[in-house]
Amino acid sequence: MRHALSLSALVVLSAGTAIAGPVNVEDSDVEMMPVFGCFGDEHGHLSGGVHMMPMDEEVREFMEAFEIANQGVVDNRVDLVFVGDGYTAGEMAQYHADVDGIVNSLYQYEPFTSYQNYFRVTAVEVVSNESGVDNDPSQGVLRDTALDMRYWCNNIERLLCVSVSKAYTAAAAAPDIDQVIAIANSSKYGGAGYPSNNLGTAAGQNGAAADIAIHELGHSLGDLADEYTYGGPTTYTGPELGPVDVSIFDRAAQEANDRKWHYWMDANRVGFDGPIDTFEGGNYSQFGVYRPSNNSMMRALGRPFNLVSAEQLLKEIYREVDPIESGTATGSVIERGGSVEITPMQPLNQDLAVLWYLDDVVQTQLIGATEVSTDDLVLDGGSHELRVVVTDMTPWVRDEAMRAQFMTEERVYTIAGLPCPADLTGEGDLDFFDIGAFLTYYEAEDSRADFNDDGLFDFFDIAGFLSAYSAGCP
Repeated sequence: MRHALSLSALVVLSAGTAIAGPVNVEDSDVEMMPVFGCFGDEHGHLSGGVHMMPMDEEVREFMEAFEIANQGVVDNRVDLVFVGDGYTAGEMAQYHADVDGIVNSLYQYEPFTSYQNYFRVTAVEVVSNESGVDNDPSQGVLRDTALDMRYWCNNIERLLCVSVSKAYTAAAAAPDIDQVIAIANSSKYGGAGYPSNNLGTAAGQNGAAADIAIHELGHSLGDLADEYTYGGPTTYTGPELGPVDVSIFDRAAQEANDRKWHYWMDANRVGFDGPIDTFEGGNYSQFGVYRPSNNSMMRALGRPFNLVSAEQLLKEIYREVDPIESGTATGSVIERGGSVEITPMQPLNQDLAVLWYLDDVVQTQLIGATEVSTDDLVLDGGSHELRVVVTDMTPWVRDEAMRAQFMTEERVYTIAGLPCPADLTGEGDLDFFDIGAFLTYYEAEDSRADFNDDGLFDFFDIAGFLSAYSAGCP
């Protein structure tokens, strides 16, 4: 089992030009993207909303090139990459302390607590010429930093933006990228979430920085909606919403038509906000929209996720992580006396289910085994198929189609047939004892006497055995 937190520090020397204020894109053809700006009050209650910002085309081209360059690279983790802005060469200790604070807080919330082994965290050292970021503590304060992070983005004080292309260029020093978190060398409250770019921002030294980063990760990793009720129309009257954690349908409508989180109703588990029902208010409107629980992380800071959101987060985690960490490659041919082995991924709170099948028949004596020898199996002289299926059976998922698609992996092997099928005693030659063994198996309707593999025991099996016996051993 790998250590839960694997930090690799990589130095990226770069400097950027400070940018102040929002980018003016009026009357232009610039493609826009949604950016979440979620800000809490002294009680942790969130408000804010979605702001449209210019799409950075360089990022899309960069990510395509990065994915091509990393094709075929074994990487069975969600790669969470941190980059910092406004940290000078002498402030790297502060940067790493800020990263550690966010990561340690992340692992206090389920499902991240139990699935922390599924993450690889890399802290990329990005050196800025000046300490701090733009518009901190007030508008008009400009600094020469590497990633151009700034408050007052889009003329909103707490909206903490970053040059997405520069953030990703710096993050490219990591082994792989699935999510990027850009942290500012600041104690001023603020943050942003860029779901289109799998990117979030946070202030490194603010007391709420960790929860802001986790909330934004709900957006960028889980594609979750905000569940608070400020910033939109008082009453929502539009069509059904896309994110899994908001809906226009109340409990009765969901249960009657199998919509959204109908299968989670009344669920309540330790570590999650619950019980699950339909609570009116969400996605910035007080009425016309329902959320799954009363007060989850997507509604207020310092709160647990609800089970509907956790299920979605696990789906996205398993898009990057296969249930089998390593082992004998699928398609391998196993000789008699040989063995196969696998290493399942293991959350901290459970073992993944491991089932072995011989010719599609489950081998109950091998449930949970991670290494199987052909000597553990009842085999006749022919070839056989051995299959292992590894599944995460967590009760935090109730969508079985999702479990089958994302949280299950199988590997299939061929067990080679004996070079001398009539040698039922395995001694390497044919004699009276092999005839006796055949008769015993035939009488017992043992599969080792089914020489034509049709499930029947008849003249054709006798003929098959006699033919193989006459052919002798090589």
